[in-house]
Amino acid sequence: MKKLIVPGALLVLLISGAALARGMEDVKETVDIQGASEVVVRCDLGAGEFSIVPRDMAEAAVIDISYDPDRIEYHVNSEVRRDRCYVELESEHRRSHDIDTEDNVWDVALSTRYPVSLEMDMGACDAEFELGGLRLKELALDIGAASGKLTFSKPNPIRASEIDIDAGASSLETELLGNANFDYFNFDGGVGSFDLDFRGEYDGESEVSIDIGLGSVDIILPSDLPVRIETDGTNWLSSVDLHNDDLDRVDDDVYESEDFERATTRMTIKLSVGLGSVDIYCK
Repeated sequence: MKKLIVPGALLVLLISGAALARGMEDVKETVDIQGASEVVVRCDLGAGEFSIVPRDMAEAAVIDISYDPDRIEYHVNSEVRRDRCYVELESEHRRSHDIDTEDNVWDVALSTRYPVSLEMDMGACDAEFELGGLRLKELALDIGAASGKLTFSKPNPIRASEIDIDAGASSLETELLGNANFDYFNFDGGVGSFDLDFRGEYDGESEVSIDIGLGSVDIILPSDLPVRIETDGTNWLSSVDLHNDDLDRVDDDVYESEDFERATTRMTIKLSVGLGSVDIYCK
């Protein structure tokens, strides 16, 4: 009997091909508004690749999921309580020691027709969130070991009461946060690099609190927006650099635009820096 001899390189290709051929499945989940007037979305998605986009549609949400059922368990649930449509999005890996973000890919579309509150808890992931044009009431984002981007390409048609972002060991980039039209913005950055772009359209007063641990952050402010910056000082382990000659020092570690006191549309920023660095630019 002849033995079949498989060359080493071919054997590697066969094994790799078998791994790639594992059963990825594609599903589409649609959440109807069910007579509600606003939407509350809660995400607990663990590790994976996630995106959110706005869409003009009658449905509350449409979710496209590509996943490996042998490795991933997911749930999409919704119910209406007190005129609110609650949407629960969850996923988890069946084996915590064998995690691949490509096994769990979510593309979520949210309607621009209804006020929406977002609460998102993400693990090790690649994330891209485009929230421009959403009628955003509140946003809470907890993102772990991740690479992410958050964009508001269009103004929020309503006022967001609060935006809270907790970024752990991650790299997070934001664009046009001013279009979120927020009252309060809170950012807690752990170990990583962060870009906070507060340009956009403003109407009214906004307050920003930024707390940086062991990380670095670049802050971009709109050049035409009156601002006040309050820092907790610096030491040999931290630094705050203002790359803007238009800000005047009015007190110890406090800086203001010349027209800040007279302005009704303006921003106050409070900075706390542990072992990190902050660079502030006006553009």
